[in-house]
Amino acid sequence: DAPLGRLVQTRTQAVAAAGEIGYPVVAKISDSSVVHKTERRLVRTGLLSSSELEAAISEFEAELGTDRWRVLLQPDLGTHMEIALGVVRDPGFGPLVMVASGGVATDVMEDRVFLLAPVTALDAARAIRSLRIWPLLNGHRGAGPVDVEGLERMIVALARLVVDVPEIVELDLNPVIMTAHRAACVDVKVRVAEVAWRGDAGVPRRLRSPV
Repeated sequence: DAPLGRLVQTRTQAVAAAGEIGYPVVAKISDSSVVHKTERRLVRTGLLSSSELEAAISEFEAELGTDRWRVLLQPDLGTHMEIALGVVRDPGFGPLVMVASGGVATDVMEDRVFLLAPVTALDAARAIRSLRIWPLLNGHRGAGPVDVEGLERMIVALARLVVDVPEIVELDLNPVIMTAHRAACVDVKVRVAEVAWRGDAGVPRRLRSPV
């Protein structure tokens, strides 16, 4: 799917973009040098009007100590679950794909599983169902299930990407917003580097493709 959202640098641009996207919106600082955005209240969800958006930008400026910023505006997807997907490269096994509980609770819950790439749809399905939060993803106490099939496709595609592009040494998708109708990436971090290890055939080490 095409990326959702608009990158803006002025209040006028922000208000205009939010009007085009449609309220409620999410506003977040877009700057790779700024870390721990959530803890610093540099991500605001559920903004319902231009006045709330401008107030959020004023608070961003106060926290950053500058009126020079870039803000990413995205539609607010409402009630949802959060998943984290990631990739690391092991010198022996090659790319490992992580599937975990997402959002700010990722490190607290320690609810994660790693898969060896490449990954089949069955691998992805088993990984999702092994998480402690699986009952919440599948619908719990009357809540509807999220788009689990969409998440499975995303995991398979992520594993295929890092096999095909060995220069990707780390990749972090957190959170992946899960609703009944979609799995949407709202925060993506990628680190690329020259491939440092290669197999006997002169290509990066990898497992056999799944049948």
